[in-house]
Amino acid sequence: MINGITIIVCTFNGISRLGETIKHLAAQAVPDHITWEIILADNASTDGSASFFRTEWASYKIDSVPLTILTESKPGKLYALQRAISAATHEYFIICDDDNWLADDYVAKAHQLMLSNPGIGALGGFGIPITDGAELPDWFQDYQFAYAVGPQAKSDGLMPVRSILWGAGLVSRKSVYTEMYGNFPSFLEGQSVEMILAEDTEYCLRLTLKNYRLYYSSELKYQHYIQQTKLTPEYRDRQLKRFHDSGVILRKYYAAIRAVVKTKGRPDFWTFLLMITPLNYLFSFNKRRAEKARDTLFHLLPFKIFKTDVLSERLRDFIRK
Repeated sequence: MINGITIIVCTFNGISRLGETIKHLAAQAVPDHITWEIILADNASTDGSASFFRTEWASYKIDSVPLTILTESKPGKLYALQRAISAATHEYFIICDDDNWLADDYVAKAHQLMLSNPGIGALGGFGIPITDGAELPDWFQDYQFAYAVGPQAKSDGLMPVRSILWGAGLVSRKSVYTEMYGNFPSFLEGQSVEMILAEDTEYCLRLTLKNYRLYYSSELKYQHYIQQTKLTPEYRDRQLKRFHDSGVILRKYYAAIRAVVKTKGRPDFWTFLLMITPLNYLFSFNKRRAEKARDTLFHLLPFKIFKTDVLSERLRDFIRK
C-alpha cells in the first residue's frame, strides 16, 4: 500500500451537486511528498454522473492525481463505499460525499494527523452548512447532527468510548477497514437502503470493539451543501427515523461495548454490571430495555443464560477473532 490518500466520492444521481465538489477537490493544496488519487463510486446513477465527473475533473488538468470511476449497481452507499475501498491503492482514505466541499488543506491535514497518530482508527472534522441561499430554519441548530454538520466532540483529540463519527469527511485506513469487514461482512447488509445509511456508525462501533480510538479535529473543515428540499421538518424526521430504525442492529454493538470495552481493566465496573443488569432485565417495563440488559449479560458472562439471537452470536465471534 502507498502511504498516501484516496478520496472516495460515492454518488447517486449527483450531477447537480458534483460540480462544486470537484472544484474543491481540484483546489487541494497537497505537498509534493503526498500522493493521492480520487475514486468515484457511481451507485447506479441514471443522470450521467460518472461521465460528468470524468469530463469535469479532466478540465482541471491535474495529471498527477489519477481518477478511477467504478460502478456499483446494488443500491446503498455501503456497497459503493466498500467497492471503492477495495480498489484504493493508498493506505489512508477520505470519504467525501457528493455534496461535501473539502477545505483546500483537508488532504494535507488529514494525512499529517493520521501519520502522526497510528492508533487512530478514524478521524473526523467540522462540517459547515451551506445552502443555495435559503435561510437555515430555527430548529436546525438542534438537529444539525442529522445533517453531519457542527462539532463532533466537545474538544479536539481522542473521543470518549461509544462515540461515533459522521461518514462525511471521515478519514481512516484501508488496512483497518479490511480488518473490520474482511471476515465479518456488515450486519447492515440485506437491510433497507434507509437502514444501511448507518454504515458510518457501524464502522465506528466496530473500531471501538477492536480497541481503536476515534479522533476529532476542528481544523479539518468541510462545507456540506444542503438543498432547500432537505430543510423541511418532513425530511428531518425521515432522517431521524432512519437512525431509529437502524438502532435495531446498532443497539447490539452498544451493549457489547458496555460489557466488553468499558469493563476492560475495571473489575469494579464488571461487578457492578453483573449485579445491576439482571435486575434491569427482571424489572424492565419495555421490550427495548429488556433486550439491552439481555444483550449486555450475553457479552458479560462466559456462559449463556438466555437463548440469544444470531446477530449477537456473530458479534461475539467478531469480538473474539
